[in-house]
Amino acid sequence: MTILVAYAPASEGREALSEGIKEAHLRKSDLLIVNIGRGHHDLEPEEVRALETRLGDAGLALTIESSVLSDPGDAVIQIAQDRNVDMIVIGLRHRSMVGKLILGSTVQRILLDATCPVLAVRSDKL
Repeated sequence: MTILVAYAPASEGREALSEGIKEAHLRKSDLLIVNIGRGHHDLEPEEVRALETRLGDAGLALTIESSVLSDPGDAVIQIAQDRNVDMIVIGLRHRSMVGKLILGSTVQRILLDATCPVLAVRSDKL
């Protein structure tokens, strides 16, 4: 089994990673990280080191995968299908009343087009 975390180096990405780690332990699964932040093809070296440390502390190996696709939502969908993942975890941030009606295009794309379950977690718990 594999849990894919749609990761961005921001609060919603860190919350998705936290939940992804929990799900990986609960399901005895591997964890796969796909960067969906700005410049989503590569993470900065210091961010990779921080991820290695965090996952190492959790007893998990760091596996990062990227895609040549320019749209991060398409990249997550493609990688999830290619790797036959069991679940995608993605973080959401708080939105205004109007923003609640319109999810970000990346999140919306993943929620609508994923062929596996998607766990959406809030980064700003009340």
